[in-house]
Amino acid sequence: MAEPSIAMWKKSSDDFYSKWNFPNCVGAIDGKHIRLKKPALSGATYWNYKGYCSIVLLAVVDANGRFLGIDIGSYGGCSDGGIFREIEFGKLLIERKLHLPAPISIPQT
Repeated sequence: MAEPSIAMWKKSSDDFYSKWNFPNCVGAIDGKHIRLKKPALSGATYWNYKGYCSIVLLAVVDANGRFLGIDIGSYGGCSDGGIFREIEFGKLLIERKLHLPAPISIPQT
């Protein structure tokens, strides 16, 4: 995946506002559990809150549903937030290294 630029983030923000009336948003983040057969000797590592074994696909998409970042393979027992802090995309966001556009005032406030 190409490294995001300020221009790409700005376009994503503009798209979220024009398409969804959601200002100052550059991406949507969510996780999806991928069901799997319990690996031998794995204990509760893969067991998720939904009551089955899984690995997690965590993705960030733009306003049009295009992937900006993706990670797959974390244990089902991990939370989205816990996974996000450990993946490269999350680390870059936390360290403020994603080249996000400067904050702006929300329209009509």
